[in-house]
Amino acid sequence: MITSLFYLMTGLFVMAACSNNPTEARPSSATQVNLSTSQKSVEKIINLKKQAVYTGFHAPTAIAVDQAGNLYISNWGDGTVSKIDQSGKQSIFVDSLNAPSGLDFDTKGNLFIADYFADVIYRVSPDGNKHIFAKGLHTPAGISFNRKGDLLVANRGCNEIISIDASGRFKQVAQDLRTPVGEVEAADGSLYITNYGGGVTRVNPQGKNSEFSSDFGRPGVGIVITENNQILAADNGEGKVRLIRADGATEVLVEGIGGCVALLLHQGVLYVSSWGQGAVYTYNIDRKL
Repeated sequence: MITSLFYLMTGLFVMAACSNNPTEARPSSATQVNLSTSQKSVEKIINLKKQAVYTGFHAPTAIAVDQAGNLYISNWGDGTVSKIDQSGKQSIFVDSLNAPSGLDFDTKGNLFIADYFADVIYRVSPDGNKHIFAKGLHTPAGISFNRKGDLLVANRGCNEIISIDASGRFKQVAQDLRTPVGEVEAADGSLYITNYGGGVTRVNPQGKNSEFSSDFGRPGVGIVITENNQILAADNGEGKVRLIRADGATEVLVEGIGGCVALLLHQGVLYVSSWGQGAVYTYNIDRKL
């Protein structure tokens, strides 16, 4: 089932015309297994040992964390978002979705969910109430908040990144991409974008595109920035997590992740999802990275 979903997602062509007017908008069997931890310096960070693994997901596509430290995973394969509390207990936080992809929280604790096939963004309050925040999108994938508090959306079907403010107003902030699936804003206002069609694009604050790194088999949704403004991105095609240097060259941090899609870096822990294993792996990362 996961394999068929993977090919459906990667082979999908969106025929609808792209519009610049999006509008406003049960207990799981998953388990946690504790594993050994390997301490390595930044220079020898390749092939980190897993600290823990959470299993039992269905094509996990994004990972987010709330202010209390609880984890949330979008299950693209069964239309749910799972919650893992700090004790490791897992439950379903949101269900009845179509194909949830990107996740992120605003400063008020609301969870935002991109629904890939429904072409909408949901806003879910801390108590679980779900409302449509924006609609009329075109296979929205990864989402993230920028420094202004606007929601950035990889509008995959239109090869663009759009931003949506709290009132639902939107604007295009990047275009002419190659099937974008993830994005993150850097401290200088630049955007770094993973393209499922190949490579990572940098968009400077003036809106100019440039190729940042082509050293990927096929980038996934996950892309994050470290405390020292280094870029980590999922290489879905090669099952790896790559650190991208300023010159675009990469180092492999983690490998052997079948269907590597989602990343989250939180308080020195790297979370990585695997479609192939239906799992989320965790790794201790040197905070100087």
